[in-house]
Amino acid sequence: MVVRRKIVHLLKIVLAGKRYFQNCPPALSLDRCRSFENYIMYKKSVLVLLLFTVGNMLTYGQENESILSAPDNWQREILTFPLSFAPAIDFVGFEDLRFSPGWSDSTSQEFWAYSFAWYIEMDSALTESKLTESFNLYYDGLMGVDLNNQADTINSNPLEKTLCLFVKTNAGFSGKMKVYDAFFTKDYMTLNIRVKEYFCPKRNKQIIQCDISPKAFDHAVWKIFNDVRLTVKCD
Repeated sequence: MVVRRKIVHLLKIVLAGKRYFQNCPPALSLDRCRSFENYIMYKKSVLVLLLFTVGNMLTYGQENESILSAPDNWQREILTFPLSFAPAIDFVGFEDLRFSPGWSDSTSQEFWAYSFAWYIEMDSALTESKLTESFNLYYDGLMGVDLNNQADTINSNPLEKTLCLFVKTNAGFSGKMKVYDAFFTKDYMTLNIRVKEYFCPKRNKQIIQCDISPKAFDHAVWKIFNDVRLTVKCD
């Protein structure tokens, strides 16, 4: 699992960094030692966040049925709101995610191709500004942008915050998001997103379904999302 590999990698960095900083070589300036300490503190913060999120997933995932179906080789995760990495998103409910087989492979056409649905208590209808606000918070938190910039007090090269643009379509919304990829490439990327919205008045529920890929909307990879379907039928 990608998250498990990420946790192991961060543990190695934090433990090695702790030993290194305790014996900071005399040849290094105090500023460089402090900069290295800040880097390790950032990695430790991300590790704590990941561990909290995984624990949250294991607990909450057992209490909620999935609302998405996908092929067996798609990975599944369920998160609860408020999201541990983006608590300012004020929905009540959960997020059901499905990751394509090539989601974590930077050489695959399916790199960063995944789908999710937010199953939340009835809220107001989506707008371009509401989506922009929510996804700015979501990806800044997921990618640790704020944590990194708070820890990096020495270097003057902070990470750029997420930049989103959404437009209304006949089917819902489409958008582009410039985000920092903290998981794989450690570089900026543009993600394309399709958003559909459903209301379930009798259940007092709202469903926000999203398909995401860096590929252009006319690329063949978008066809894989035809195999990801909602299992909940609104009244």
